[in-house]
Formats: sequence, C-alpha cells, structure tokens
Amino acid sequence: MIRTLLVNTGSNVLVMFVKLIITFIMTPVFVHNLGKYDYGLWEMIGAVIGYMGILDLGLRPAISRYAARHLAEKDEAALQSVYMSALAFMVVVGLLLFVFFFSWGFWFGGALAPEGEPHQKYTLFLIIIGAYLLISFPGYVAESYLEGFQKYYLKNNITIVNSVVGSVLLYSLITPENGLVLLAGINAIGLTVKYLLFMWILSRPAYGAIRAQREMFSRVRLRELIVFGFKSFVQGIATRVENATDVLVIGLILGPAMVPFYSIPANLTQHIRGLGWTLTHAFMPLFSGLSVKAEDEMIRRVFLVSSRYVVSIVFAMGTGALLLGVPFINIWLGPEFGEKAKYLIIFLVFFTILPFINPFASRYLTAINKHGIFARLTPIAATMNIGLSLILVHPFGLEGVAFASVVPGLIFVPLYLRYTCRHLELPVWDYLRWSVLPAFLPAGIMALILLAMGDYLIYDSYADIVTGALLSSSAWLVAFWLLVLNREERTYLGGRIVRMAGRK
Repeated sequence: MIRTLLVNTGSNVLVMFVKLIITFIMTPVFVHNLGKYDYGLWEMIGAVIGYMGILDLGLRPAISRYAARHLAEKDEAALQSVYMSALAFMVVVGLLLFVFFFSWGFWFGGALAPEGEPHQKYTLFLIIIGAYLLISFPGYVAESYLEGFQKYYLKNNITIVNSVVGSVLLYSLITPENGLVLLAGINAIGLTVKYLLFMWILSRPAYGAIRAQREMFSRVRLRELIVFGFKSFVQGIATRVENATDVLVIGLILGPAMVPFYSIPANLTQHIRGLGWTLTHAFMPLFSGLSVKAEDEMIRRVFLVSSRYVVSIVFAMGTGALLLGVPFINIWLGPEFGEKAKYLIIFLVFFTILPFINPFASRYLTAINKHGIFARLTPIAATMNIGLSLILVHPFGLEGVAFASVVPGLIFVPLYLRYTCRHLELPVWDYLRWSVLPAFLPAGIMALILLAMGDYLIYDSYADIVTGALLSSSAWLVAFWLLVLNREERTYLGGRIVRMAGRK
C-alpha cells in the first residue's frame, strides 16, 4: 500500500513540476505573441471551459470511486458496465458542447474580435475549442479508470511527454499572427493523442481489457453513477464558480486586457494549489478500498499522517510565494506586472492555503459517500465570492476581487474540518495538534531566513531568488525532518533513502 502511494504521489508531483517549468518558460512567450487582449481572452475562455466541466454531472469522481470499488471486489462485469455507461453519457455531452462552440464561432465569433480587426481568427479559435471539448469528455472516463486502478504513473508519463512535445512545437511555431489559434490547436491535438492512448491502455488484458461494448450499457448503472456524483456535481459547480469567476468578473468589467495582471500571479499561486491537490489525489481510491474492508483505524492513521505532510509542504510553498512572488514576477514579465502583483499576491496566497488546513476532506468524504456537505455549503461560498467580487471590483480593483475570494474560506473551512473529524471519530483539537500546528514552525523558520537574506540579496535577479529559495528550503527541510516527522517516520524514511542510495 505504501509503495503504491509513494509511486503514484511521486508521479503526480513530477507532472506538476514539469508543468511548472513549462509555465515558467512559456508564459512570457504567450504574453509576447498573443498580446494582453488575446492572452486575457485565452484565460477567460479557459474559465468558461472550466464551467463546461460541470456538465459531467459529477461523474468523474464517481467513475474513479466505482472503478476502485469493483476492482477490489473483482467484479469484471460491473467494471465493463460502469465504463460503457459513463462513456455513452460523456460522448453525448461532448457532442452537445461541440455544437455549441461551433455555432458560437460560425455565427457570433466576431463578437470576440477587437473593433476593427477581422473575426476569422476568433471563429476558428472557438471551433477548435469545441473540438477540444468533444474529445475531453469521453477521455475523462478512461482517465478516471486509470486513477481508480491507481495507475497514476502511466497516465502521468503520457501527460509529461505530451506536454513537453506540445510546448516545443508552440515555442518553435508561435507568432503574433497565429498565436491564439496555434495555442488552441496544439492543445486540442495533444489532448486527443493522450486520451486515445489512455483508452488503448485500458483495452489491454493486463489492465482489465476495458473497452466500449454497446451491450454493457446500463441505464440503471448510469443512474447509480449520477446519483452518487450529484453531490460532487453541485460541489463542482460551486468550486468552478469560486475559482473561475474572478477572471470573468475582471474581464467583463475591467476589460480582457486587465486579466493578465490578475491571472499571472493567480496562476503562480494556483501551482501551489495544484501540487497540494496532486499530493492528495491518489488517496481517494485508497480510502475507498479501506472503507470497503472496514479498516477505520488505518484510515484515521493515514489521514492524520498524510495531512501533516501535505499541510507542511503547502505552508512552505505559500511562504516562498508570499516573499519571493513579486520579485519573481518583476524579473519574469517586467515591472508593470510586478507592481500590479504587490498586494494581490498576499490575498492570493491566503486564498490558496486556507483549504489545505484540511487537505484530505474531499478525498475521504467522497470515498465513504459522505460528501454531501460540500454540495450544501460550497454553493453558498461561491455565491458569497461572486457577490463580494462584484461589489469590490470597482472601488478596489484587482485586490478587491482577490480579497473576495479569501472571505468564504475563513467561514467554511472550519465547518468542513469539524464535519470531517466527526466522521473520523477524531477530536478537532487532536487533528490540529497532530497535523496542522507542526507545520507553522518550519514555515516560520523559512520566512525568517528569506527576510534576513533580504538584507544581503536584493532579489532582483534569478540568481538571487534561486539562492534565497535554496537556502530557505534547506532550512525548512531540516526543520521538517526534526520537528514534523516523529522518530518512527524518520527511521522509516531514512532506511528507504539508504536503500535507494545503495541501489545506485
């Protein structure tokens, strides 16, 4: 079990680091070649695509959960039936979205074009986005099955190769004239190749010989998936509203050209969130399997220990972003972007870190089918976010929108924590004492070192930033080893490191 978790989580983290490197290299290329208007439009359409993702009705986590469950039960017929039933539904959703974007592009594409510019580019862009969604939804089924089978390393290896090849092609071919269409086109082609490979892997006997078979479609099975997924669906609507509304509010009220000033620091902090969720991703099938076997004590132990690790890592990354984010953006994209991010980064970091006080809540509660609280409360949080964003965007601009995102977390994160601990039969104070409080001291040490080094390093070059990051991270790692890990964990990890070094 531990080996599978380490392999899957390590693979997920590797994908995140590859994407982070690609973002570092490609974002200035995109901003330069697309310009502020087209880049802002790309971010806004990305937010719209995020909203479109809710049309899976919450089936993605449901598929992963049932795939893990039926695999543990060794029920091959159920595995085939879930796959075909979900695939049929997703194909229909993909076709409907393609028709929507094709119609938008063909008849109303000119609405996206700046005044005086030809509309053909924007028409083609919207049609490509439609094709992207046509492939995405059926592909989600195969991807969810690989996750349910805990084969993250397979899908991640393909994702890494796909991302690198796509980025090389974009870097080589992009120009100001073709930038928007080329970016959408290469993303669509890469996604198609990736999902076709996922489906091919699942069809192999070694991975269950899962393939589309019309006779395996079951309305009863599909209804079961939708009923289970409905809670995730409602949660997904609210989460996407909460995460994507900021860009749309800014773009619609302040204009697309203002979007990059918000989306670039937001994307930077989003990598922290992405890594955090990546670290937790492999645990939902694990919790589901343990729940089937009624191993409650093991679930509790895994939850506490894993939360302590994830909280510590996310706190450290948040500390680095808080103190080095603005200098980095200033060097990366220029003083104009750095100045805009000066106060924005503070709110964005807090918005990112707050949910990670309880990082495994969604994975655990979904696994035991007790995730209804998210369906009830997340829409309220999202509505509050939208309302505050619309109220604050005019008087306070970008900072007002960012602050509006923080407020709901301050209210609802404690409620989710209390509910999760109740199902774990664990006092909230015990959870905080064992999994959250240990993270503060290493992060504090890291912050003090970064601030102290600011007297010697101006942080006006990549060399200064890398030096500060390496020295403060090294201090954090020592503090994590001594203050966060207990003796048993240090012994186990030390032994693993020695064995790995011995193999080399």
